[in-house]
Amino acid sequence: MKVLITGASGYLGGALCRAMIHRPWCERIDACDVRPPLDKHPKIVYREQDITDPRFVDWVVERAPDVLVHLAYVLDPIHDETRMTSINIGGTRHALEAAARAGVSKVMVASSGTAYGAWPDNPVPLKETDPIRPHPTFQYAREKAAVEAMCARFADEHPEVVLSIVRPCVLYGPNVRNYLSRLLTGLPVAIGLAGYEPELQFVHEDDVADAMLLILEQSARGAFNIAPPDTLSMGEVLRLTGKRVVRVPERVLAPAIDFMWRHHIPLFGAPSSFLDYLRYTWTLDGTRLREELGFEFRYSSRDALTVMLRAKRVLR
Repeated sequence: MKVLITGASGYLGGALCRAMIHRPWCERIDACDVRPPLDKHPKIVYREQDITDPRFVDWVVERAPDVLVHLAYVLDPIHDETRMTSINIGGTRHALEAAARAGVSKVMVASSGTAYGAWPDNPVPLKETDPIRPHPTFQYAREKAAVEAMCARFADEHPEVVLSIVRPCVLYGPNVRNYLSRLLTGLPVAIGLAGYEPELQFVHEDDVADAMLLILEQSARGAFNIAPPDTLSMGEVLRLTGKRVVRVPERVLAPAIDFMWRHHIPLFGAPSSFLDYLRYTWTLDGTRLREELGFEFRYSSRDALTVMLRAKRVLR
């Protein structure tokens, strides 16, 4: 089978390519991104391609893949919100249009557990059947929810295509580099919100790649949470960094983060709209992946966090 992956040069795209090239059914991977891929291999054919370019659709039709995996998305917030929407929403629209025109048999789209939202009345843990309630001010999660709605319409209009959506929890690993990793690695102290002790989950990038492959190989439809069964409290997470723990009241931390964001001070690299995810528990139930498909995680939440901290040289 021929596979086309958007966003193939990111840490998840790289992990997926590394896992997929060893599958005997994988004949070729068309890896498109605006940056060169992390790895080179005879099966990987790289193309520098912006998914917001309308010519992307024609190129996909020309390559005629059997499977399209859509990973291209802006995770680290950018100040140009219009551009971020163009990539996240417009890029997904192009990917789904390309899949329809190219006649692919399987489509996989990466969503996120953040699409459920972090709310005080969240079920614990969240199942795939629970409603998507993203925070209206958190652009990343809001647009993940919009992407899922687009996928639902695509699935209704193209029942012949096996469409799957993956919703990982916080993704960590040796190659991860984003504001979620910098929260624990970029400061000399470990900062937490005073008065809040949510449970958190972390999934290793290789486990996500393996889960995605299993979903594709079993032609499984619908949404899948990807999260190991164990959780860590915020206090445990902060202590595991080995740094001095500082708890800051929200009335102090939120304005400070927003001030730095407005003035392009790259300490946190995001506005304070993500803070609810450090305030309330939004853990995911991975039962469907484990029981329906037989997936087994190689790394626990603690393992994934520790691997990331060691890779960033926070821990020895």
